Amino acid sequence: MKMINSIEKDKTPIGINDLNFLLFGHAAFQYLYAGCELGVFQLLSKQPNLSKSEIGILLKLEPYPIKCLLFGLTALKLIIKTEDTYQNSSIIQKLFADKIWQEFYDIVLFEARIVYVGQVDFVESLRQNKNIGLRQFSGKGTDFYHRLAENPEIEKIFYTYMSSWSRLTNPLLLEKVDFSKFNKIIDVSGGDATNTIAIANKYPHLQISLLEIPNSCPIAQKKIDEHGLTDRIEVHGCDIFVDGFPQKQECFLFIHVLVIWTLEENTLLLRRAYEALKPGGSVIIFNSISSDSEDGPVMSALDSAYFVSLPATGGMIYTWKDHEQCLREAGFTQIERIKCNFWTPHGIIIATK
Repeated sequence: MKMINSIEKDKTPIGINDLNFLLFGHAAFQYLYAGCELGVFQLLSKQPNLSKSEIGILLKLEPYPIKCLLFGLTALKLIIKTEDTYQNSSIIQKLFADKIWQEFYDIVLFEARIVYVGQVDFVESLRQNKNIGLRQFSGKGTDFYHRLAENPEIEKIFYTYMSSWSRLTNPLLLEKVDFSKFNKIIDVSGGDATNTIAIANKYPHLQISLLEIPNSCPIAQKKIDEHGLTDRIEVHGCDIFVDGFPQKQECFLFIHVLVIWTLEENTLLLRRAYEALKPGGSVIIFNSISSDSEDGPVMSALDSAYFVSLPATGGMIYTWKDHEQCLREAGFTQIERIKCNFWTPHGIIIATK
């Protein structure tokens, strides 16, 4: 009776099927990964209504593997079986129609080759309050980013994913934020420059400085050169916690950055930006953000497991009020929330000095 009463009081109770899905969720992802990696979805996007044997022949898979794979993908409703033929589900086919299949695939590959590997140590990372999953990747770097150069294949997967993630979400930033009032901006930990390039292309008057760890600078520089923006985007190798920020600036961008570190480290970075801004200058934070009530969105919670396990010690998808508290402690008093309506839990915070 006590158990029943507790369930009745639960605002959003889950059933046994939900529990089963959580219990075997790792297998569900493996089917998704296999469908991507072995080319099932790509094939059915071009040639729908193929039979099991036709799919097996075209993908060069034996009868037993293709039987198991198609069974799993059908049970998960990723593909639809009609009599003896198969086609993509509407949501999978929409990824192709919207021309974002490659971005989706890059995210799946990142999850499979990096996130899943590091999250083997999720429980131990919680126990020790340390990114124990880092031990799954060879190298001497003290965090995942400093080990990327020592793992070229993983480095390529990571930056391809980050570029795709940025291409999916950058339209939100460009729609919500008017960069025309700035003449120069500083992109802190700008990665492979995907974000910087998107902003520079929309605002031709802007000069942008991208700060990144030295090992990653050649990746950013190559992309900038390919887009013909060498005269407008400068790349500077630095340690953002040690090296001085350029002074008397108009705007500092923190895009997908303040989910990596502890709140104390975030406050330190924001204080350094505050001190380097001109009066009236702004800090713009753009990344996934969780609710102030700390009960969702689910994607924010699931994503946090990666930050707990692997990149560095102390990161997660923080709440709006977490970011705002860091900004206040850094010196900002004028803070604006801008919510984004998207399938990822992205948000924007603008703080002005």
